[in-house]
Parts: sequence; structure tokens; C-alpha cells
Amino acid sequence: MTDENAIPTPEDFGLTKGTIAYVRAVAASDLDADIETPEGVDTFYALHDASGRRLALFDNRDFAFQVAKQNDLTPMSAH
Repeated sequence: MTDENAIPTPEDFGLTKGTIAYVRAVAASDLDADIETPEGVDTFYALHDASGRRLALFDNRDFAFQVAKQNDLTPMSAH
């Protein structure tokens, strides 16, 4: 990825079509202090690759699944 403002693609993260991605709930209090969170949101949904690397955070579980599917990933729920 050459443009620093470009939206990353799954390939930028080393992912390929159909790769399994995991969505799991994360308490806002468990996030690193340098991650800014909107006031009033206590739970986020993290999208992870199969190795556990966090790819993105969302404040809506359904949206996390939609983004995974739109990027040709196969989302699974992790507890």
C-alpha cells in the first residue's frame, strides 16, 4: 500500500479470499489506553485473523461481520 490514506485491503494484511476471520467482543476497558473510544460505548467487536492479529474494531457486531464478508473473509464468532 503506497498511499497512506488508502483503505487497506485484505491482501495488505496477508489475507486471501475465504480466509477465516474471528469476531469477538472486547470491553472498552480492556483496550490499550492509546485507542480513542466514543463516550458511552462499553463493548467493541474486534475482527481478528486466524493467528489472532486484530485487524479492526467496531462498535456494532453485525457491522463487523458485514465488513469481513465484504472483504471476502469468512467471519466466525469467537467467545
